[in-house]
Amino acid sequence: MVTKSAYKVSGLALDPEDDMFIACALQGDVDYIVSRDPHLRNIKYFQRIQIIDGTAFVNKISSD
Repeated sequence: MVTKSAYKVSGLALDPEDDMFIACALQGDVDYIVSRDPHLRNIKYFQRIQIIDGTAFVNKISSD
């Protein structure tokens, strides 16, 4: 499914092309962004979304 984004995000990540992933995560109402990209991971949290690497995500869901 393709939807028109209700969210516009600008200037959050050091790499401007990464902002679209945050906008997509907001649109999808997700809890996590899982990424190896250090520009995204340096943000750590945006609103309710935690930005972590794959290992941290697996550890998090394994402990829940």
